[in-house]
Amino acid sequence: GMLDQDTALALLTVADEHGATLALVGDRAQLPAVGRGGVLGMAAQLAGRTFDMTTVHRFTHPEYADLTVQMRRGEHPTLLFDRMYALGLVVLHESTEAVQDTIARDTHDGDAITVATNDEARELNARIRDERVRVGMVDDARTTTGRDGLSIGRGDVIQTRHNDSDVQVANRQTWTVQEVGSDGTVWAKENATGQKRQRTVRLPAEYVAEHTHLAYASTAYGVQGATVPGSHTILSDALDAAGVYVGMTRGQDANQLHAVAADLDDAREQFAAALERDRADRGLTAATQVAREAVAGLAADGPVRLVNAERARLTERIEHADQQAEKWRRAIAALIRQRDAHRAESNKQQEAVAAADSRAAQVRAEVAVPLIERAIADGTAYLKTRERMWEATSARAGRLRKRAVARAATQAAGEHHAAEDTVRRRWGGLPTGAAGVSPWAEAVAGKQADADPRVTETRQDAQQTHRQQHRLAERHLHDSAVLHRQVLGSTTPSTASTRATQWRTRAEQARHDLAKIETLPVTEAAQLVRERAARAEAEREAAERAQAGRDARAAQLGQFRPSSDQGRAGPERDFGPSL
Repeated sequence: GMLDQDTALALLTVADEHGATLALVGDRAQLPAVGRGGVLGMAAQLAGRTFDMTTVHRFTHPEYADLTVQMRRGEHPTLLFDRMYALGLVVLHESTEAVQDTIARDTHDGDAITVATNDEARELNARIRDERVRVGMVDDARTTTGRDGLSIGRGDVIQTRHNDSDVQVANRQTWTVQEVGSDGTVWAKENATGQKRQRTVRLPAEYVAEHTHLAYASTAYGVQGATVPGSHTILSDALDAAGVYVGMTRGQDANQLHAVAADLDDAREQFAAALERDRADRGLTAATQVAREAVAGLAADGPVRLVNAERARLTERIEHADQQAEKWRRAIAALIRQRDAHRAESNKQQEAVAAADSRAAQVRAEVAVPLIERAIADGTAYLKTRERMWEATSARAGRLRKRAVARAATQAAGEHHAAEDTVRRRWGGLPTGAAGVSPWAEAVAGKQADADPRVTETRQDAQQTHRQQHRLAERHLHDSAVLHRQVLGSTTPSTASTRATQWRTRAEQARHDLAKIETLPVTEAAQLVRERAARAEAEREAAERAQAGRDARAAQLGQFRPSSDQGRAGPERDFGPSL
C-alpha cells in the first residue's frame, strides 16, 4: 500500500525485462505512499485477477477481528465506537497530560503506541522515558542525544531511521540500548525479530545524533507492519482513518483507543470525525511543502534560493529553540516530581513516627498508671505507720498503764519499720510527707515503668522510626543533589525556568518571522529577508562598537587607577593610611 509510483515503475520495468510475474499484496485502507501513491488501486483496475482476503487471523478475539473489518471499511463509525466501548477498548482521559501519564505508567515493553504526529511522539517519548528513569528501567547517568533532541541511555528503546550497510542497520528497526560510551557511541541489541539470536550493533555518535530517536511511541508510519501483544492508539484532531485503522490493528491480544474528551459523546464525535477524514488526503501543508522542495534552488542566487535558505534557517532555529525549551521544561518537571515524591514519603514517615510515639506513650501509661496507684497506696500506708509510731512514742500514762503504753509503742515501731522496709525494697525510697506522696509515686513508678519490657520495646520501635526519618531526610537531600546535577548541572531552578521562557520566546519569534515570509510572494519575501539581514548586521556592528568603547574606557581607567600603596613611603607603609 505504501509503494509509490516511481518505485513501482522501476520494479515493473525490471520484472518485465526478466520475464518475471508480480503479485502485489497490500491493504489500501492503511497508510498511503509518501510519494505519488495509488499503485494498488491502479493495479486492481488494470489486472485481470484480484483476490480479497475476508478472514482475519491476527487477533485473539474473533469479535474484535470482525470489528477491524468494519473499521477498515470506515462504515458506521458511531456504531463501531459503541461496540469498541462495550468491549472495554476505549479509555477516556481528562487531559493530554493524563493520557501521557497513563501510557507511561501502564504500557509494557513491546507495546505499539500510535500517535498522529512526530511532535506528539516526541512529547510522549519524553514522558515515557522520564517514568522509566524513575522506576530504574533506564539509566540517566550517562546519555547521548538522538535526532529528536531527547536523551538516550542504557535501557532505552530506540529506532534507526537510515539504512547503513557499514553499521548494519536499516530504516525503522528498533533496538534496546545496552551501553552508551563517553563519546556518545551506542551499543544496542536488536529487538525481537523471530530469530534465535538477536544482533548487537555499535552505532557511532554521528549516526545516533542524525538518524536515531526514541521509539516508545511512533506515528502510524512507524508501527505499520508490526504485530505485538498490545497496542495503544491516541486519538487527536490530526489522526485520520488510516492512522486509526493501523494503530488499532497492531495488537494480537489487546488494542485500546485513548481519547481526551469531556464525556462519551465527545469521544464518539472525535472518533467519527477521524474515520471521516480522507485517508489519502495529505493536506495543503504537505502539498505546499512538496511544491517548495520541487522549486528549491532553481536559481543559484535568485529569490527562491534566498527565501528557501531563510526558511531552512528559521526552521532549524525553531527546532533548536523548542528542543532547548523542552529540555529545561523537562528538567524542572523532573525536579517537581521528585519534590512531590519526597514530600509524600516524608509525610508518610512523619505519620509513622507520630504513630510510634503515640503507641510508646500509650503503653507507658498503661504500665505506669497501676504502678503509680500502688506506690501511692504503699507510701500512704507507710506514712500512717509513722504517724502511729510517733503518737505511741509520745503518749504518757500513769503507773498502772505504763507497761501497756510501752507495748503499744513497741508494736507501732515494729509496724513502722516493716512498712518502711517494704516501701524501700519495693520502690527504692520513701515519701517525705503526705503532700509529696503523689510526686514521689509518679517518680518511683515511672522508673519501674521505663524498665518494663513492653515500654522499652515500644520506645525502641519509636526510636527506630525516628532514625528512619533521619535517614530518609539524608537520602532525599542526596537524591535532590544528584538529580539537580543531572538535569541542571550548576544552573539554579529559577535560572532554568528563565532559560525555558527565553527559548520559547525565541521559538515564537522565529515562527512569527517564518509566518511573515510564508504570506508574501517570493520576491517580496526575498526583499524582507535582505532587510532583516541588513538590520541584523547593523545591530551586530553597533554592538561591537559599543563593546569596543567599553573596553577602551576600562583600559583607560585601569591605566590611571592608583595603586594600593600610593601615597605611602618607607616604613610608614606598614602602619596603614594616616588618620
